[in-house]
Amino acid sequence: MSSSIPLSFVLLSQNVYPDPAKVIADAGRLGLSLAHEMGEPNMLNFRIEGGGELIVMPVDEPHPDAAAMPVGPTSPEPSIIAEHVGHLVATALNLPEGPMPHDVVMGIVTTALIHSTPAVAAMLGHGAIFHRSDMFAAFVEAAGTDIATEIAVDITAARESEDRMSFLTHGLERYGREELYVTSSIDTDGALDYVVVLAKLMITDQDKVLPTGDTVGRTADEHILVQRVPSPIEGKPPVIRLDMDLKAPGWAAFLPKKTGWFRSNGGPLRKRRWM
Repeated sequence: MSSSIPLSFVLLSQNVYPDPAKVIADAGRLGLSLAHEMGEPNMLNFRIEGGGELIVMPVDEPHPDAAAMPVGPTSPEPSIIAEHVGHLVATALNLPEGPMPHDVVMGIVTTALIHSTPAVAAMLGHGAIFHRSDMFAAFVEAAGTDIATEIAVDITAARESEDRMSFLTHGLERYGREELYVTSSIDTDGALDYVVVLAKLMITDQDKVLPTGDTVGRTADEHILVQRVPSPIEGKPPVIRLDMDLKAPGWAAFLPKKTGWFRSNGGPLRKRRWM
């Protein structure tokens, strides 16, 4: 599911409508000022201080796509999604242009709706997966008025082989960046956290680049080769591939000296491609 209009969806275990006063209070606590306005009787309307309007539409039916959507590390159990009985659709109008203000505002609004309802899952309108409602809210609350990368850029996981798995980002393209495709052994600690950190850096530092053939790593001793490969999703642009804890014979002898935590410049590996 994807949308250029600022949207979000909240899945409900019961069809309980949000209390406007609580939505305003929770949004205000997170740094967004709302004012309740009269509108259609089956919708909630708010004015967003600083410009923009918010419309919340309750729907007393399950989300039509939720049960068939991909899942990720932060998704609820499939049974939770399958058992939801209704959902909310939040739409913002006349916000400042650009994905970041859209994602910040919709993250806060959606968190306020989560706190005001029996919510079980939530996602932004451009998202690829539904997140557990408590995790969605926790990510936004930790970010405050900054971007909550964890809900702005979704991550799905897949098994690559018997002993390796992969993580694929969904949403960096909206920020003019390439998606990340990171593989690791199934017993590697911190692979998912590393993808989240890289995604955040790519959004918040538009000058950050990952040239093909350079290496990156979490420590001075870790060297992960930067590759560009076709996307695992047919029809999508190429992605940056990083194979964690994967070494080839003679690898160490050719490693360039790292110049920082995030990436190192080329050297002998600039034209090499290891798989």
